[in-house]
Order: sequence, then C-alpha cells, then structure tokens
Amino acid sequence: MLRHTKCRRVNVSRPVTWAAVLVAAVVILLAAAAHVTEADSSGTETEHRVYAPLATSLEMGESWERVGKAVALVEKFYSVDRCDVHTLAGSDLGVYSLKSPATDWQREQMSITSAPTDVAFVPGHCAQAYATILGHGVWRGNYTGQDWTWVRVDKDNQLSTARSVAIVPSGSNLHIYVAGDFGIKWLPQLPTAPQTWQATNRETLTTSLSTDGSVLASVWNDGVYVLVGNGFWSPLGAGSPPDKLIYEAAFDGSRGIAGTQSGAALWGGSAWQPVPAIQQTTFAVALDELGLFAGQRTTGVTISTDGGTTWLPFNESLEGVGGSEFQVRDLHVLPDPDNEKGHICLYAATTTGIWRWGTCP
Repeated sequence: MLRHTKCRRVNVSRPVTWAAVLVAAVVILLAAAAHVTEADSSGTETEHRVYAPLATSLEMGESWERVGKAVALVEKFYSVDRCDVHTLAGSDLGVYSLKSPATDWQREQMSITSAPTDVAFVPGHCAQAYATILGHGVWRGNYTGQDWTWVRVDKDNQLSTARSVAIVPSGSNLHIYVAGDFGIKWLPQLPTAPQTWQATNRETLTTSLSTDGSVLASVWNDGVYVLVGNGFWSPLGAGSPPDKLIYEAAFDGSRGIAGTQSGAALWGGSAWQPVPAIQQTTFAVALDELGLFAGQRTTGVTISTDGGTTWLPFNESLEGVGGSEFQVRDLHVLPDPDNEKGHICLYAATTTGIWRWGTCP
C-alpha cells in the first residue's frame, strides 16, 4: 500500500559521482525451485517465484543505515514518512513514531494488530499527520509537544478497509484522498473529527496513492489512474501495465514506473512496457533526478540511472536481502527543503525495519 502524500522529488543537479560501478557481462537470475505463498492483506493467497539476488551491484559511496532501534514486535513495516525531527512508520501494529535524536520507536495504537498501515504528514505541518489502518479506518494525528494523539476521522466505519492516504495541495487548500477496498474517497478539507467522505469515480479496490509529480492511483486488476480534477480520476495513457495487479506507481510527467505482482513496468510515453530485468514482486517504486527505484520481495532495492535500460542492486548494508520473507514495502525520497545541490535522502520501510540512505537528517 503505497501510498502517499509524500512529495518524493528532490533537486539533484550535479553529476553523480560513482564510488564504484561494477556491471557484469551477464546478470544472473537463478530461479529457485521453491515457491513462496503469502496471504496479502486482502486475504488472497498468491504464489511467487523466488529469485537469487542480482549478481551485479551499484555503489555510490553511501550505504543503508537503520533508523532507530529494531522493533522486535513488528513483523512488517509498510510505510514511512519524515518531517523535520519527526518520523512516522506504518506497520502491521499500526503507527510507530520517532522523534530525533531518540532511537526508541513508540507504538501509537496498542490495541491494533495485523493491520497494514500507511502514514503521511500534512505538507508544511510536521505536528499533523494522517494514517490509514486496514480494518480500522482513517486517523488524524497531532503532536502535542510530548507525544502524538490520534482520533478517527471516518464516520460509521465508512472507510474501515482503507489502505492508503494522500494529501494534495489545491490552491490555498489541502484536499485529502483515501484509497481502499471501496475505491477512492476524498474531502476538500482536512478532517479533524469523524465525517462522511465523498465518492469519486473510482469504486473498486485501489492499493495505493502516490504523489511523485502527478497524483496517481494504482487500481488493482485495472490500471494506473491520474487525478485530473476534484474527485475525478482518468487512466494514464492507453491500456494498463502488462500485469494489472499493481501495488504502486509513480509518474513525473515524462518518466513512469509501476510495481506489480510479477515485476515492474515502465511508462513508454503512451503505454506501459514490462521490465525484463525485474521479475520479482515489486511493492514500492520511486523516482527522482538520480534515477528510478524499485523495492521488491527478496531482492531488495534496485536502481536504474539510464531510464530503465539497466537495473542494478542498491542494497549496501540493507539487512535481510536475499531472504524469502524479505520485502521492501515503501520507498520515500525525502525532499531537500533548501534545494541544496547534490542532496538526496531515501527512506525504506521493510520487513527488517526502517532504513535510510544518503544525506539524511
């Protein structure tokens, strides 16, 4: 469920300095005989092929670093967002919070279990956030100076099956959209108390909302849709990705990438094309001026710096890569508030914790 109100674009105008780039003549993908079966949050069991990690690698003088201490109780982190000194992470146990320089994550909803959670800060307001908790609806969080307080903002369990949230600037206002098994609902103002949300023209299972340039919705077993008006969504181009079981998509007006059950697809200008180098389930995608990113099952994070022609692992010091249960569920490029040249910070939510790469606060 990937999601997000997170404006992940950053300005990286200087040429990238590579510490080392090793490209093997042949990228070896060994298909394991075993199969992995997982029941996703919708209760549907699906079969996945497990591949050995890519044999090539990409290093850029940086490595992944764990954010805060490991949280033993959490089976899986699904989302992450950062604003000033605050970090919020969505897990199977609801929302976790971390305020720098602390290192101990704080669990926000003690009674919630087995509930994939998406989180997003209100743009420009680091003490306000929203979360969707599958089975428990939509919540608004406020930081009071000591801790977070949370109140549910959907009325009569209207959005119990919510999976993703996006906060979208519109003129001087902020609109909020929520995706889930019901499709997509929205409000023209940020709610502070339970409300009945308005319908849109999307009424089937929608796995994620993303805000990489364009505001996109990944509609399961359908296609990728772009927000074109208040509550109105239109298909992005002609047709859908070859695999219509879409977890997340990102599009900046010229480049696009979608993560699917069987791999990934690239936007070709008017249609989607499969990525032959990615044949593992791709839960999370992101893009910025550095390149395209894909967060996958088992193989971790891969990156393309040439528009999708070549893909290389991007996993230095990222724990869990190669394991059959390892998943990268969210990728979030943190914008640089000062537009400093050469600044890049990438966060990842995984089954082994929350991680960051680059020049991060």
